[in-house]
Amino acid sequence: MRRFEREALLRYGATLGGLLSVASTSAAAVRDDGDAASAVQATASSSSEVASERGRIPGADEDTEGGWSLVPFVLPAYQPETSFLLGGAAILGHQPPAGSGLRESQVTFAGAASVRGQFTALIAPDVFLFDDGMHLGGTLSGARFPDTFFGVGADTDRGEAEPYTANIFELELSPRWRVIDSLYVGPSLRLQAVELAEVEDGGSLDGDRIAGSDGGLTVQLGMSAFWDTRPSTLYPTSGGIVRLNLRHAAGALGSDYDFDLLRLDARRYVSLPWHPGHVLALQGVAELRNGEPPFYDLGRLGGAEIMRGYYEGRYRERQLYAIQAEYRARLFWRAGMVAFASLGGVAHDLGSDTFDHPRAAAGAGVRVAPFADVPVNVRLDVAYGDQAAFYFNVGEAF
Repeated sequence: MRRFEREALLRYGATLGGLLSVASTSAAAVRDDGDAASAVQATASSSSEVASERGRIPGADEDTEGGWSLVPFVLPAYQPETSFLLGGAAILGHQPPAGSGLRESQVTFAGAASVRGQFTALIAPDVFLFDDGMHLGGTLSGARFPDTFFGVGADTDRGEAEPYTANIFELELSPRWRVIDSLYVGPSLRLQAVELAEVEDGGSLDGDRIAGSDGGLTVQLGMSAFWDTRPSTLYPTSGGIVRLNLRHAAGALGSDYDFDLLRLDARRYVSLPWHPGHVLALQGVAELRNGEPPFYDLGRLGGAEIMRGYYEGRYRERQLYAIQAEYRARLFWRAGMVAFASLGGVAHDLGSDTFDHPRAAAGAGVRVAPFADVPVNVRLDVAYGDQAAFYFNVGEAF
């Protein structure tokens, strides 16, 4: 297996645990970009800083002229929302010529299925054009997703949880142009059609008491931007990334729902002075909405990336905030450990009671890098928020 193929395999593995929850509701899931494809795109893009730092593109030791490669593979994962799942993908990737300083491009064809009967498939382009002057991102996806609804609000009762199954189809396009080095800005279009195929008889979703209980079409227009100064997208040890999404859904666009969304995700990585293999990773996420979004487009607290220890969607509301810190330590050989803590919450409105119901979580995990020349770990985390939770996946949580 060539280095490029090893790297592509681990990049996809780093997105696998989030693939099903991305499909379940991309706008609300806590993902890198707020895009349905962001879980794929965030770990897939190799920065130009990496190329210049190493003096070559990954895989260039085998192909100095660059070119296209097709890498198929299958990987397992585990998280509370899906239990065990198996994903498969084929990544069509383009490596620029060695030493060009240009970013890699790729198109991902992926699918996953869990033992809980959750299925999803997507196509996600992550393509840089015109000497990296333009980035084309997006997704085309479909999913059947049995899930759990705990109600809407910051203090819902776990005992009132009810199962439901949604069929979800989504198209998203986000072309962006480079404004200055590392900053890309552009328009964003998102179409999402949802059908609630199964709900609990007599439950909250059986009827029209909850917005979105009849499914429907959401059409959003807006803009997105990202600013990325990380020297590596696979295992950043310095720099940071900021992603911003502004979107508007309205009946005039053909949407069944009227609401606005602002989503900000900021991350910072600091190499600690007392050991070259120790890194402090920080993240803050804010999601602000007005209007009346459907319940599956509300902010969802919890998941495998931020607020580990809470089932994704355990608390959901129009406003969401979350912060987390993770200490990453390489110990010996290719092994390491991490310790993490997070704090977050949801609220209906911004005001004096926004922070009245904060939730905390903490945990630790072990890391092992399968390949010596690709800086991506297999991770096993245990976390406690309102319950103990285990996560097995490839790549860091953020």
